[in-house]
Amino acid sequence: MNINKTTPWFLVLCLTLLSGYKSVKGSISPSSEPTKEDGMIGFKPKTLFVFGDSYADTGNTPVIISPSWRFPYGITFPGKPTGRFGDGRVSTDYFAKYLGLRTPIAYKWGRFARPRQAVKKGINFAFAGAGVFDTIFTVPTASMQINSFERLLQKNVYSPADLNCSVAFFSFIGNDYIKYNIFNGTSQGRPALIRRVVKQILLDVKRIKDLGVRKVLVVLSPPQNCVPLYSTFKGCNTNNTFTKLHNSLIREGLRKLNDENNDKSFLMLDLYKAFMTIFKYRGVPGISTFPEPLKACCVGRKGGNSCGDVDILGRRLYSLCKDPKSFFFWDNVHITDEGWRSVFSLLLPDSRF
Repeated sequence: MNINKTTPWFLVLCLTLLSGYKSVKGSISPSSEPTKEDGMIGFKPKTLFVFGDSYADTGNTPVIISPSWRFPYGITFPGKPTGRFGDGRVSTDYFAKYLGLRTPIAYKWGRFARPRQAVKKGINFAFAGAGVFDTIFTVPTASMQINSFERLLQKNVYSPADLNCSVAFFSFIGNDYIKYNIFNGTSQGRPALIRRVVKQILLDVKRIKDLGVRKVLVVLSPPQNCVPLYSTFKGCNTNNTFTKLHNSLIREGLRKLNDENNDKSFLMLDLYKAFMTIFKYRGVPGISTFPEPLKACCVGRKGGNSCGDVDILGRRLYSLCKDPKSFFFWDNVHITDEGWRSVFSLLLPDSRF
């Protein structure tokens, strides 16, 4: 598959929660510190702000460059393409549901929102292909997304009271590393890049907190080699020291930020453990079953073709599975609706998804 500016795989993305796994109803799920009433956030937020890439994007990426606006994306939910990279809901939708909130409106549609109360519930600034730094795609970086958020604050769209009841979802995972791979970056130079990326992530999430957001949830990286694009018939290399370095540095950095503030303003959502659990058990016992968890539901039929591609006569250049619910991956890197539901059932086991 050739990676270019129209490739649907813009993107790796997103998420992780509290560490330590315990057995729950026959499955493996993350433990949580907060009370059942307050949930992992520690309070009941009224506003959700989202910063991220395609795992979190709910419609910001332009129609002209994004396959997420074409069939068969969105066939499970809501039944048509909405700009989400999958057959249905993505991480943002499930996290909002956990909080008891409606999915925040995509930033580019915010100015058209009626009533205005829709914007008061939050905004999603995530763009597919986005990274902490510039990537191969011309989309807003993490810092640029935060700039958009700050401009809204300068216009008094959100009051201090709104911010005090808010949480930010920060989901940037792999597009910076994808760019490094494309430009033939070496293994020897990767640790230095990882440290630069993590350093910027920590600066970005601290900036969000300093702007007044009460809690910031930071997503850890899933195993970056374990996507259909990279896996083989033998599976994938789960012992990826680079992914582990990325996650360990974020954990350490967030711990220091919390110590500096003498609180727990910064939380983590651990996708790595959730993904690994799903790969091991081929789903989540009692919730989902994925016979071949590293196989994609929607794939291009030939090299260079991707999910959603058609020829000049409108004929499909991809193959589509019969039942997306039996697949964890939707396309070469993105997750199905059922896949995300399974992930969040592990990360937030007391919730009903």
